[in-house]
Amino acid sequence: MNLPTQRSSLDGPQLAELYDRHGRFLLRYLMTLTFGDAHLAEDIMQETFLRAWRKADLSSQLDTCRPWLVTVARNIVVDRLRHRRCRPQEASDAALPFIPSPHCEAERVVTSLTVNEAVAKLTPNRRAVVVHMYFHGRSPDETASVLGIPVGTVKSRVNSALRALRSQLVAA
Repeated sequence: MNLPTQRSSLDGPQLAELYDRHGRFLLRYLMTLTFGDAHLAEDIMQETFLRAWRKADLSSQLDTCRPWLVTVARNIVVDRLRHRRCRPQEASDAALPFIPSPHCEAERVVTSLTVNEAVAKLTPNRRAVVVHMYFHGRSPDETASVLGIPVGTVKSRVNSALRALRSQLVAA
């Protein structure tokens, strides 16, 4: 038993005729809905005619389907507006100067002042070892030779100085 085949879409000539009859009007209508954005209007018009192409029963209504095309186009515009509202707003390059740097200079200055105050509260012997090792970048051996003390003394002073600094900075 052979069943009659039913088309699921418009054929090429029918779609071309639909476009010729309603394309200009629909584009003007979409230009008003998109506030003059020609690219968006053309994109929505293409989507509208794609949906019309998929609707085979329009073949008998090519002259009277303009209200259907307008409704489909308006619904696509509404869907796009709703979709944009769901997404976070995109930032343009113009907003970049106002985005704070991950390394804030004010924070760096505050940290530097806090550390300098804590180092100033150390005993002179501990302060000298910390300054040579951490501010001048010297090794324990180099610090020992500069200060004229044994390496073991440098290590113990650094250890006790770091504990003192840690307790002062945690308290601050």
